[in-house]
Amino acid sequence: MKSARIVALCAIALGIGLTQWAFRFLMPPTPVDAFIRLMMLVFDGFVLVFIFCFGWQNVPFAARLRQLLQQWPRLVAVFMGLFLAYCGFMAVEFACRFYFKHGYRAPYSDKTYWEPSASVQDSILGTALWPDTVISHALVVNDSLIYKKHYRIDALGRHITPTNDSARAAFAMVTGCSYVFGYANEENETLSYYLDSLTGLRGYNYGISGHGTQQTLAFLQSRNLHQEIKEPNGLLVHLFIDRHIQRLIGTRRLINLWASNFPYYYLDGEELKHDGSFLSGRNWLTRFYRAISQSSFIALFDIDVPWYVSDGHMKLFGAVLREAKREFLKQYPDGRFLVVLAPGTKLAPRALKVLNEHDIEVLDCSTLLNPEQKQYKIHWTEGHPNHKYYLEVAQEISGYLKTHPR
Repeated sequence: MKSARIVALCAIALGIGLTQWAFRFLMPPTPVDAFIRLMMLVFDGFVLVFIFCFGWQNVPFAARLRQLLQQWPRLVAVFMGLFLAYCGFMAVEFACRFYFKHGYRAPYSDKTYWEPSASVQDSILGTALWPDTVISHALVVNDSLIYKKHYRIDALGRHITPTNDSARAAFAMVTGCSYVFGYANEENETLSYYLDSLTGLRGYNYGISGHGTQQTLAFLQSRNLHQEIKEPNGLLVHLFIDRHIQRLIGTRRLINLWASNFPYYYLDGEELKHDGSFLSGRNWLTRFYRAISQSSFIALFDIDVPWYVSDGHMKLFGAVLREAKREFLKQYPDGRFLVVLAPGTKLAPRALKVLNEHDIEVLDCSTLLNPEQKQYKIHWTEGHPNHKYYLEVAQEISGYLKTHPR
């Protein structure tokens, strides 16, 4: 047997040795995560190409290599470049894993406690609040209790908004994420509460931590608001923050954290379509994002995929809110649909352009205040705002409604 086939057999042995099953046999206590399994598959691809090139002809290895370089020099160069890049990346990956295990020290330790859990799985929205319950939420930083809050949730899964219970002619329902829910604030310190107090509209808090823009549409498509809200007409306020775009398109970071089962909307030309969740509608991409999220290199540099917001992403954002407005006006033909761009929104100019193209009423509060200032923060480790933030935003909305009556 000539040397080319011997080398090919060695490559086969190497390919068999570098599999997850071999790793588990040789090192049973060591877990083999999805990222390593993915990289093993990539390595097996290189091995298969090598075997194909060297294993099928009974010639000396050097002669076969010379033949390949003469016939396909560019392909050989591409193969070698990709293989060397792969080896370099894996070297960096294992260096990052060593660093996390032996060298990395977090600047502080923090733990969040929920009782029961912050949310429950929901087939339509991805996640929902536990109905008719009280959720306990505490944050501990460096073994010090920063806060402990209790959130009352009604039978419809809404964070309760205190009110004087007087008869109201109309309502103001607020949709969005934890910024609407009032994460780490009292129930009389939320945006819906301040709108209830300032506008004379009955406030309803439909915010759920982690949600994005698509949940507002999925919610309106699946719920009959007349069965939930006693007032005959009203206003829907959607509070938008930059991170809603990542949740809408299901980026790597969000898929890894909590968004796998979020509603999956996409544009087919100009038509907005809904295909289940990210996990069911684009299964392979979602699984790929989960796998690469276990890379220590990606974790160390917090690399998101996609890493930028394209015009196509903004177009999808506009289409989703266009449909949300349409669904709301189906139920309340004389109602009002208002998108509020939260303070600090960096995408405000692009969002304004898209929303205006779809004739969606929008209030730009992006420069109203700086949410990074100490006076608007709950704690220096906490990214969510305090009641001063919500009060100023509610005052801006109230003033806008007075100067722009319908």
